[in-house]
Amino acid sequence: MKAKILALVAVVVASVVAGNAEARGSASGVMLTGNAFIYNSTDDNNGTKIESKNSIYDIKLGYLTGSGLYLGGIYTLRNSQTGSTTTDGKALGGSVGYVAANGFFVMGHYIASAELGDLKEGKGMQGDLGYLTNVTGAFVVGVELTYRSIEYKTTSDTKYKKDELLPLLTLGFVF
Repeated sequence: MKAKILALVAVVVASVVAGNAEARGSASGVMLTGNAFIYNSTDDNNGTKIESKNSIYDIKLGYLTGSGLYLGGIYTLRNSQTGSTTTDGKALGGSVGYVAANGFFVMGHYIASAELGDLKEGKGMQGDLGYLTNVTGAFVVGVELTYRSIEYKTTSDTKYKKDELLPLLTLGFVF
């Protein structure tokens, strides 16, 4: 319930920001961005140190219209290594969003196919709220807050749901 309220708040805030933004003018083109979230941690369990290394990468490719509408797709790669155990994952989906002239953006993604280790047949959604700024020419950098919720089928036909709230750094191009 808490995650649904957070997603609703993000959509409302993004709608207000998008509604107050000026029109983008004639800027349009293909937008390619890469997002990354990487963290390492060490837990001390009764004198035994357990190291954990985690990374999540989103690659988004789509078309940005002159009015700010974004249509495209998303591909996610992830890796989690705890001690000697490694879990890889991937997800693929479609995207729709709005990028305002002032750099704020909101995007929604339908995750049509996802895998996480032994978990297969994952489906879900992702919402992004962020800010992009032009550095030089077509190069953009930014930050975003991502909420992702994916439900997987397990081997025993039960379901496993993974909800995440992540800050991501963004590098990309609009050409």
